[in-house]
Amino acid sequence: MKLLTTVSPDEAIRSIPSGSTIVAAPGCGTPETLLSALGRLADRLDSPRLCSGLQLGSYPFLDASAAGHLPYRTWHPYGPARAALRPGHVDYVPARASAVPGLLDDWNSSVALVRVSPPDRNGWCSLGPSSSYVHHAVERASLVLAEVSHDVPRTCGETMVHVSRIDRLVEAEHPMCVFPAAARDEVSDRIAAKVLELLPAEPTLQLGIGAVPEALTAFLLDSDLRGVRFVGMANDAMVPLFSAGVVPWSTDPRPAVLAAELMGTASLMTFADGNPAIVLRDSRVSHAPRVLAQIPRLVVVNSAIEVDLAGQVSAEMVGDRQVSGIGGSADFVEAGFGSDGGLSIIALPSTTPDGRRSRIVNRLGSPLISLARHTPDAVATEYGVAWLRGRTVAERAAALAAVAHPDHRSRLAAATTDIPEETP
Repeated sequence: MKLLTTVSPDEAIRSIPSGSTIVAAPGCGTPETLLSALGRLADRLDSPRLCSGLQLGSYPFLDASAAGHLPYRTWHPYGPARAALRPGHVDYVPARASAVPGLLDDWNSSVALVRVSPPDRNGWCSLGPSSSYVHHAVERASLVLAEVSHDVPRTCGETMVHVSRIDRLVEAEHPMCVFPAAARDEVSDRIAAKVLELLPAEPTLQLGIGAVPEALTAFLLDSDLRGVRFVGMANDAMVPLFSAGVVPWSTDPRPAVLAAELMGTASLMTFADGNPAIVLRDSRVSHAPRVLAQIPRLVVVNSAIEVDLAGQVSAEMVGDRQVSGIGGSADFVEAGFGSDGGLSIIALPSTTPDGRRSRIVNRLGSPLISLARHTPDAVATEYGVAWLRGRTVAERAAALAAVAHPDHRSRLAAATTDIPEETP
């Protein structure tokens, strides 16, 4: 067994070969110590390229990217990376989550930057909160650089990396990135209450990021639902559902939580440590429609920026500005469609936060469509649920207008005779 001594972050980064495509772990597994060193030293490396999904932390490499020393591409722009898209300092890759591991093969990724737990007595480290594309990135990399920290949980699933696979090990200089719960308000709670009414017995839920999923998860505590499972992602709000009996203590082949990422705080990480009821898998499993569609009563709940009267969904663009990625939404809605008893729900506030603009619109403000009109079974706002499945074009337009904010409802109702054509 190869035993590694730690080196400095700068020494690890200086070992990156010429022309390397570097892959960084995302989310709460963001290797911020290594990324900081990469940002400092990018101008001394020979033609490096960086790619990643949703990063947390401070994005310490963006200055190097803006200076032209480190081309950076992402399939999930978030935080500071969003602002860097418009001047061209960051390149966006429209890609569904299940396709990302394969893209790493296409791009011939050769260096993996990850964050791991200390090795156990047999030399096994854990990738902790992140598997998604990370496990595959490590498997195919010719150089693996890892920062080690005691706050990384030892999670179950495809997260184990033997120390013999790691080429340079550094001590993490930053605590684990956390993903605090989104702030709930009256509107998000009202939307979540509407969605709760749609859930079948013993559902498996896929919930996106935001206040509505947080509220819905919290509402499950006081509901009559039992046997609730989750796929896609785990968050802090899921932890108390176990002791309350809402979520079963089930393990493979049907774990209570089948996730690609743990997105939360120390509460979630401590709970997931060594817990076989929470299993992390590669995105080719955790997001794969052909796999998830085998789960009965799979209910996928995602947000949107706008929904038009045809039922088309915009979830990535505000006008011509990219604000989010495709993520797992396309995979999950396809899985929900194929699931026996499954549902695809879009949940969003009826207006923008200032109340001036309706988010149920006659025509989408962006020419790019995230989800086609045949995709959602239902659209929920704080004013009700518009059921779309099986309804005619006119019926679904009327249903959508009826759940808009009252200040915009009459205008939308009048526009139902001018329903937009679906963009080819």
